[in-house]
Amino acid sequence: MKRKSFNRNAVLAAVMLGISSLSLTGCGQKTSEEHVLAARQFVEAKDNPSAIIEYKSAIQKDPEDPDARFELGQLYLQQKDFAAAEKELNRALDLGYEVSEVLPLITRAYQETNSEVALSEINHNVDGLTPVKRAEVTYYKLEALLRLEKTKEARILLDDIAKIDTLSVYKGLSLALGKVLDDDYEGALQAINTLHKQAPLNKDVLMQQARLNMYLRNLDAAVTAYDAYLDVAPDDTETKFILTAILMDAKRFADAAPLVDDLLEKSATNPLLNQFKGVIEAREGNFSVALKHLETAIQNGRNDPLARLLAGFSAYQLEDYAATTRHLSMIASDLPPSHAALRMLANSLLQQGKNEEATDILARVDGEAENDAMLFSKAGYQLLQSGNVVDAKAMIEKSVPIATSAEDLTRIGVLQLSINDAEGLVNLEAAVERAPELTMGQQTLANAYIATRQFDKALEVAENWQKAEPQNAQPWLVKGQVYLAQQNYEAAEAAITKAEALDSNSIKAKIQRVSLAMVQKQPQQALDAINQALTIDPTDQASLALLYIVQKQTGKANEAVNTIQEVVARHPDEDVPKTILARVYLAEKRVADGIELIEQVKLNDDTPDLYWDTRGRLLLAGSRINEAKAHYEAWLNEQPNHKTAVLGMTMILDLQSRFQNGVELTAGFLEKRPDRQIEIVKAHFHAMLRQIPQTEAILNQLSEQEKQLPYVRGIRARLQLYRDNPTAAIPNALAAYEAIPNTRNLLLAMAAHEMADQPDKAFELVTAFRENNPENTQAMLLYAERLIQRDRSEAINVYRQLAEKQPENAIALNNLAYLEHQEGMLDAAEEHARQALEIVPQAPEIADTLAQVLIDKGETEDAKAIYDSVMSQQVRSDEIYLNYIELLLKMDLT
Repeated sequence: MKRKSFNRNAVLAAVMLGISSLSLTGCGQKTSEEHVLAARQFVEAKDNPSAIIEYKSAIQKDPEDPDARFELGQLYLQQKDFAAAEKELNRALDLGYEVSEVLPLITRAYQETNSEVALSEINHNVDGLTPVKRAEVTYYKLEALLRLEKTKEARILLDDIAKIDTLSVYKGLSLALGKVLDDDYEGALQAINTLHKQAPLNKDVLMQQARLNMYLRNLDAAVTAYDAYLDVAPDDTETKFILTAILMDAKRFADAAPLVDDLLEKSATNPLLNQFKGVIEAREGNFSVALKHLETAIQNGRNDPLARLLAGFSAYQLEDYAATTRHLSMIASDLPPSHAALRMLANSLLQQGKNEEATDILARVDGEAENDAMLFSKAGYQLLQSGNVVDAKAMIEKSVPIATSAEDLTRIGVLQLSINDAEGLVNLEAAVERAPELTMGQQTLANAYIATRQFDKALEVAENWQKAEPQNAQPWLVKGQVYLAQQNYEAAEAAITKAEALDSNSIKAKIQRVSLAMVQKQPQQALDAINQALTIDPTDQASLALLYIVQKQTGKANEAVNTIQEVVARHPDEDVPKTILARVYLAEKRVADGIELIEQVKLNDDTPDLYWDTRGRLLLAGSRINEAKAHYEAWLNEQPNHKTAVLGMTMILDLQSRFQNGVELTAGFLEKRPDRQIEIVKAHFHAMLRQIPQTEAILNQLSEQEKQLPYVRGIRARLQLYRDNPTAAIPNALAAYEAIPNTRNLLLAMAAHEMADQPDKAFELVTAFRENNPENTQAMLLYAERLIQRDRSEAINVYRQLAEKQPENAIALNNLAYLEHQEGMLDAAEEHARQALEIVPQAPEIADTLAQVLIDKGETEDAKAIYDSVMSQQVRSDEIYLNYIELLLKMDLT
């Protein structure tokens, strides 16, 4: 049976609680009833947390107390802890508490926890329910049946509801739901609107009003109803979320914003809420905040393309091209060709230097947007800069049909001329005609005319340019360039002077004056002009380089070196002077100084290309092959299609005999940038791999002039040797050797002579080479090998010199031991043979040399041990095997 609580005011309750607590303390622990009493007093005092503790203590004392269970469930319901309320109210029912008292409360708990099955099974006909309560209970039960799609049971229940004698809004709500069951949504809404007038603050009325308006697409009315509902039930997070989604879908972002912020306080990582917040902030232009929330949404599982699209857009506005690429690349395949996001993605890739990826995206763009010509030409330019001529051509071809403005035509014209497309002149002419004020167009068109030796047209461009910009020095420099090409030095002098008068700080004018002085063989005047340029900019790359060139020609290279050193000292943070000086050191064969200096250059986005080439050359010149390899690999990683980088790397691969890698490197380059020189290098690698058909396929495509190049003749000589035609190979091998007298070409020429039975000529070549390259150890080895049959004593001397220079050279040590053995120098022979065997312990040839020395010294057991250590290996030499058998016979061990 229900027990009524005391009806006292809060102050009296607190005082009584204090008194009872004092008395209870003196009498021992509280009973269950005393805990309930204390709990009721805390409820009166609005101290619900303390009341809950007391109720729980009462239940712990007497788990079968229905009063404590009911009152705790009732309190949980007030606290909106519906799951806990449901649990305690069910226990109260199980323990016999009055059903009519519990049912209205547990029905609300079920409704709040979406326990439709439990709701649908409630006995709404229990005795003791007032008509008003019965109407409320049956309404919630009806809702549950409809959600469970139990229409038959719902119609039966509606019949019961119609019989309830009450004017309760819940009876009206149920009857309105009956109209929904009959698909009469308009009638249902009309009934609900009538109920709303009766009970404007009833949350269930407001909820049904919102839902029906939403179903009937009465958006404004639905939003109004949801707003009113949330005024009554502000803690209903689920409904607040629904309203937020409705407002976002309706693009009512200002109305949604406060709801989103409120919900994010409760669920900061919710993916959909963060997407909503990102959309709102992006529309307000707060792209940094938008990106933060959109990325939070994505990281927490929101894979909606809209989230990626807006994240990419926000990142693009922030010029965060890496983030733009990260997000837009995830949805690019689903975007139509006209979508602006494809253009943003392509430009972001270009900004990061990912030119080939950008090309793949731009291949899908339809070319209809206003700025597509600029985007295509930008891609073409960057592809050309990276050495990818093939894809650059494709981008240029795509931009030509849509280029309309003078700026577009100028950019495309420049690019076309860069790939030797004569149509570039046509586009430049059109650009200049449309916008004569475009300096870039005028300058580029003039340069193109000069390059194609159309001097009259170049002068005409300069004249028209002067008329448009009489105070611009550039047209005069165009004239000066033309007159220099025409060898009209007096006119060139006048044009340069006029340019200097218009712009006294023009370094271009000073450089042009240097050119004029040099062709007239006036080095002092050239030096004066260089010094004037360096006064304007002491770190100018062209001026510093010309300083060394001019001074070198006059025999005063040291003075140029000193000057550049002073510039480096005065400008320690500038990398250009350091790089130029390092290059000068390379030319002056001061390799160590050059390496030390170039290592001071800090690698960054502004590092000049000259740095890469200079450092690579210095490392190779210093025989620091591994460092050079790492350097060229880094360069190719930055610029995979840079020709100079590829050529540098091929040198290293050639030195390391990694010919297949050379084929792969050059083939990859040629896919993006057809180039005759690289094709010839590729032919060399094929030849070194004895891939004769592939080599000849390349050589047969060459012009007659190209076939006479010494490098090509060297490749041809190698093929002729493979085909056992040394007589034909000799002139080709000698041509290659004379042009580039390195060790590889020396070996080729010697092989040709020796195969043609001309050993004396081969010996003459290696002798001369050694005299010119006394520190070349490979040449010493070749020379010593050929001395063995000519002069053993001299061969021993050369091998000893070589062993001193290269104490790890096992071949030299073994050959020296062999010769010393032949000459009876047994102790020396044993020493050098043992040194060689320590370097290559399993080498049968070296073991044989040492064993033969030991045999002659009478140390047959030691000799046998040496043979035994290598005979388990595959001994291919019959001579070594026979020597071993002979020893065994000698020792009577067969």
